[in-house]
Amino acid sequence: MTTATETPRESTPQPLQPVLGARLAIGWWQLIACIWFALFFVYLSYIPLFHSDIWGHVLHGNWILDHRALPTEDPHMPLSAGMRVVDTAWLSQVILAWFTRVGGESALSSVFAVTVLASYLLQTRAFYLFSRSLALSLAGMGFSFFVGFSRHAIIRPEIFGMLCLSLLLWMVVRLEPWASRTRTWRDSALASPRRCPPWLWPAVPLLFVFWANAHGSFAVGLLVLACHAAGRVLEVAWTTRSLRAVCSDRQARQWILLTELAVGATLLNPYGLDLLVATARFGSNPNLRDVLEWFPLRLIDMEGIQFAVSVLVLIVLLRHSRQRVRAADVLILMLFAGLMAPTVRMIGWYAPLLTFVLMPLMTDIWQRLPWPSGGDEGALETTPPTTRRPQFTLTLVALLAVWCAFALTPISRPVLGGKPRQREQILSRDTPLGVAAYLREHRPEGLVFAPQWWGDWLLWDVGDLSVFMTTNVHLVPTAVWGDYLRVARGRAGWEDSLDRYSVKTLIVHKKMQENLTQLVRRSPQWRIVFEDDQGIVAERSTAS
Repeated sequence: MTTATETPRESTPQPLQPVLGARLAIGWWQLIACIWFALFFVYLSYIPLFHSDIWGHVLHGNWILDHRALPTEDPHMPLSAGMRVVDTAWLSQVILAWFTRVGGESALSSVFAVTVLASYLLQTRAFYLFSRSLALSLAGMGFSFFVGFSRHAIIRPEIFGMLCLSLLLWMVVRLEPWASRTRTWRDSALASPRRCPPWLWPAVPLLFVFWANAHGSFAVGLLVLACHAAGRVLEVAWTTRSLRAVCSDRQARQWILLTELAVGATLLNPYGLDLLVATARFGSNPNLRDVLEWFPLRLIDMEGIQFAVSVLVLIVLLRHSRQRVRAADVLILMLFAGLMAPTVRMIGWYAPLLTFVLMPLMTDIWQRLPWPSGGDEGALETTPPTTRRPQFTLTLVALLAVWCAFALTPISRPVLGGKPRQREQILSRDTPLGVAAYLREHRPEGLVFAPQWWGDWLLWDVGDLSVFMTTNVHLVPTAVWGDYLRVARGRAGWEDSLDRYSVKTLIVHKKMQENLTQLVRRSPQWRIVFEDDQGIVAERSTAS
């Protein structure tokens, strides 16, 4: 019989075990990627808002929200009366206008930063599906950023088009044979085509429904799909010399059907087939020939230098890579390099597509490099060895970097509090704040002549203003655009053109319109009533 109280046995201490899954234990390359994109997001968040067409798009979005309809004519430019409008970016304009109403001008900067960051993240993911190397994927992202650098800071509906293109490239890679890790890089042209993932059939049409209503660049996506369909048909036809083989090839049928679904999806817009016609004819508008971003490619310009570097990289990769170049890649390169010749603005779409085509070549060379034992440390999806306990230190550092990026950007201020940025910190330095402030205090009568790149901002900031020209130069008759250029460049007969339109107020950009500035100073018909470092405001003199 036990009479004493028994002492409880002491438990043996157990080592602590991680609760997080081993997949959350990242490596050094993953940490570098997190820090890189965190810094990139901070950089994007502080790009100033340019004083150009972004404000015209916001104004159009506000008009659509107020009237719950799409404009048939430009509601902010009287001289465009009678010119039909096919608004290819109405959905983007509504999105930008809504964010501006909710968060003010600073919200536009945050929308731009998030959208561009998402675009490059999707591109990096698509490049990774090619290479299975995070280091090479980041190099591809950097190369795409370099080639398209001249257009990366343009804040307009174009950013939503780039997001759609990046998403389409990710979808395209998912359909390709090398999206599977079991594929080899030098498969024959007809090696067991990959079955289209079921989710792609509804995803592609839905993407193009949004894209067609958000920006006219949806035509770029259609061309990408069409190049893949035509490229697959050419490969099968060349290899088999049989029309029956082409018709029975599963991958060719998949590409053709996806292209047809995308074209059909673009018809789901307020204009129907007219949207496709207007998009195809937009670049042929004669007024655009005098706009800087519609100039032809010249090798002495920044875009020309970027294009030349990209061609040199392409030549080097073709020389040293053993990877088979697909017909679709050749079609994409020839098509978009050719589209860059008449207009430099196409470099924004050429950059990611070029990198997309070059990634298989880069990967082939990358895999044949004499790496030390242990393989490529740039792989994203690596399983930690079972003999070692996963380390989460780098994961915590990566989370800290992401949090710091969020805390340092204006997007965090509604959540964390803090003093909002001043207007001068949000807008670009060339924004005519002084001119706009004077016009608000001294409301001009009649038509106001101002540089077309200032017209949108003056309408936004001053309000209740009638301007001669905005950045929608394609919406005015050619004769009106010719009169605008005559005045803006200070050509002979500039005063007669102003008389013809009964212009009573003249605004001049002093640095970009030096000739007109001198003419206004010497003219007895005009009296300067305001002047600052950026511009001058002149009114008709009493005698005239």
